[in-house]
Amino acid sequence: MRKVGLIFVLLLVWGGGHAQGVKLVVSIPPLAAMVMPLLGEQDALEVLLTPGASPHGFQLKPSHVAALRDANLVVTVGTGADAWMMQALRHYEGAHLAMAKLAGLQLLPKRDGGVWSHAHRASALATTSPVLSDKRMDGHIWLGLDNARALIRAVSAQLQTLRPLRAGEFAAREAAILAALAARETHWRAQLLPYQAARFIVMHDAYQYFERYHGLQAAGTIHVNPELPPSAKRIEALRDEIAQRHVQCVFKEPQFPQARLQALVRGLEINIGELDPLGFDGQIQPYQVFYDKLVQDFVACFE
Repeated sequence: MRKVGLIFVLLLVWGGGHAQGVKLVVSIPPLAAMVMPLLGEQDALEVLLTPGASPHGFQLKPSHVAALRDANLVVTVGTGADAWMMQALRHYEGAHLAMAKLAGLQLLPKRDGGVWSHAHRASALATTSPVLSDKRMDGHIWLGLDNARALIRAVSAQLQTLRPLRAGEFAAREAAILAALAARETHWRAQLLPYQAARFIVMHDAYQYFERYHGLQAAGTIHVNPELPPSAKRIEALRDEIAQRHVQCVFKEPQFPQARLQALVRGLEINIGELDPLGFDGQIQPYQVFYDKLVQDFVACFE
């Protein structure tokens, strides 16, 4: 009888542990990079944005909506970068965490597209608006290291609330992730320090948080609206900027057609690099791996 009772208790423990798994759904890959190291083998993580797709103008499929229904926690950026989530979330009744709503986040205003003067860049580096409407906020908030740390802490706290029996496990993973980020940050700062005066142009204005954190200064952006091709007038203004201000590098992005870049650099001596603000090639990597690639790709264009 005692043996039967012991087996019953073990089955309850095993069943309870199995039930402790959580399913997280995130809108874009960088969010997955932040939260993935918090999870254990019994947990599941799904990214809704199709690999290689641009988040601008993305549309959810029925399979995405079904994934939301089964989620214990949904994590979104909460800006224009995943505005396509808003309609589906109206029918979702579980826990939802929007990164942009976290307290203490660094939020920067959008910059006007095109060519940025030195004064414009200096002003952007010197000021931060504490209160911004969704339409005026630069929505690429996941590229700020302090913002990333805030989300990791917030998701960890949410997981501990959802699964209190695993609170210690989630807390330990959170501490390990933050320690790994701190260890790499010193190296990243040293790598990027020599390029604080370097001039470069980006495909679209996705990197302001990255630039500000490391004191970098983009000279301009090819696209104002990511969904529309640049005008001939804008291309000509950027070509003048490259020639007159000794711009050293132009960065393409995998989510944009390469033909749009060729009109800009034709006949000019300039390096072409690639930056990916989403950093997803089919395999989710921890955030420090995603961020390290961003740093290495940036530096490589100037070498």
